[in-house]
Amino acid sequence: MSRNAGGSRVRGPNSALTEFLRERGIDANAIRHRYEETLQQQASASSDTVVTVSGSSATSRSRSREVETTVASSSRSRKRTKKKHEDSDDEGEVLARMARPRPGQIEFCAECQCRFTVTAYSKAARDGNGLLCHSCGSKYAQEEKQQKKTQISSRKRKKSIAAALLDKQEFAVPKLQDMCIKLIARYIEDVEMLGDIGDFNMEKIARILSRNRSLKDNTLKLFLNPSIKRLHFWDCSNLCSDSLELIGSYCPLVESLTLSMCGQMTDKVIDYYSTNLRNLHSLTINGGFLITSGCWLRFFDAIGSQLNRFSLANTLRFNRESLEAIVRNCSGTLEELSLSRVGSLKVEDISLLLQLPRLTALELSYMRDAITDDIMIDLLRTFGPQLVTLNLDDSGDLTDKFLLEGVRPHCGRLQNLSLALCDGFTDIGVRDVFKDWEVNNGLINANFSRCVNVGDAGIQALIDHSAKTLVVLNLNSIYKLTSATFQLLASSDCEFLSHLDFGFVHCVGDEEIEVLTERCKSLQLIEAYGNIRITELAKIKRGVKVAGRQSDSL
Repeated sequence: MSRNAGGSRVRGPNSALTEFLRERGIDANAIRHRYEETLQQQASASSDTVVTVSGSSATSRSRSREVETTVASSSRSRKRTKKKHEDSDDEGEVLARMARPRPGQIEFCAECQCRFTVTAYSKAARDGNGLLCHSCGSKYAQEEKQQKKTQISSRKRKKSIAAALLDKQEFAVPKLQDMCIKLIARYIEDVEMLGDIGDFNMEKIARILSRNRSLKDNTLKLFLNPSIKRLHFWDCSNLCSDSLELIGSYCPLVESLTLSMCGQMTDKVIDYYSTNLRNLHSLTINGGFLITSGCWLRFFDAIGSQLNRFSLANTLRFNRESLEAIVRNCSGTLEELSLSRVGSLKVEDISLLLQLPRLTALELSYMRDAITDDIMIDLLRTFGPQLVTLNLDDSGDLTDKFLLEGVRPHCGRLQNLSLALCDGFTDIGVRDVFKDWEVNNGLINANFSRCVNVGDAGIQALIDHSAKTLVVLNLNSIYKLTSATFQLLASSDCEFLSHLDFGFVHCVGDEEIEVLTERCKSLQLIEAYGNIRITELAKIKRGVKVAGRQSDSL
């Protein structure tokens, strides 16, 4: 039985909004009743629109009717439920609109209790009860505006900090010199001459322009100077072959030249360099896929005898004949050779490097089909004793045999070793290389990123051997590592370790990173991408940047 039966007038507590609506004769039940009647009318009208499917027999027709009736009823119920939600939202908006005093009425300010005339621009109080007068509303609007500005500035600051971390830099107040350089780079199209700003600042501007893809034919001339000796451009994608040729015309004394992403460079440009750049000692070309093997033959025949460093990446036209030209012309001077993603070279071609006995730095990366254990052991037997840098990234065919018979006995002066993506190495093989390796005094830069078969034993042997000399250590995606390895790293005397990468190594959390930053005094950058256990709650020592935490996202 209903509580109101028998004419009882006892009522429970009501909200202020309900009392306000009742005083003005507005009944929420009546509004709801009208909506329910509308829904019933729509439901009855839609029930007459069910379509039946005729069949060959009475049984099939009856089954079809049952299916159609079920589908129609379910669709009507879904529509009815959705309509109820929409109507309830509309009803709430109508009630809220009716509860607000209309413009022209006299009200009392909820803040200062003074009388004022309601307008369409009158603001509601903070707690939602009542309105504010013009003076209180203006004050409240200014506070809201200031609060929004604070929120926007905090978001911008957080974004700037995250962007600086991605660039492996520290977010701080920039120097006046850096601000001027950025301003020049922003309006580089309007600059007529850079003047005598020094090679270091010139290189900074070139880096910014390369990052923004702003190095174009008209801006290239700002960097061309007859007295310049170092010229490095990291994004030449917008430079045509004629503009690249201008380097040989305006900079005849250049000694070190770096051109990356130079997809428009042709044979004509390289031929022009071979005749005009007579002081060139170091050349780096990345992405020059239009340069033919015949052009490389002419280039090395012309100035190969003066090169002591050559780096080439991302091309398929550098073949055996080109490598033979290097061996024939550069064997007496070449000390650093880097070949990356040169897909036309094979195993038998790499053996030509045996005729380069002066090499101190060698990179043969991302050439999986051309690198084997036997050929690399022969190479290290030839020039391994003076080798300082060795990069064999993505050489999946290498095994522990290369480490034990090539690196360990022959590379006593090795300081920089990069073996990323070499999944043929085992934990035991890496351990046996570094354990009691007395011939070598320690590595400065070690990269075992994504060597998925390496674990605690191999990396702990590396730490025991090179703890006092390590500066950069990359352990990215070595999933088998445990926290014991990082406890050993923290307890070892790694006084020079400044860059540590253990991204996607899920055993590292806030506790481990706190101990590492406290014990490794020179640590400046930690890359922790993919480590969900490292949060913003970790107490990081001042001066150490942690890149890759989810809390530092843009």
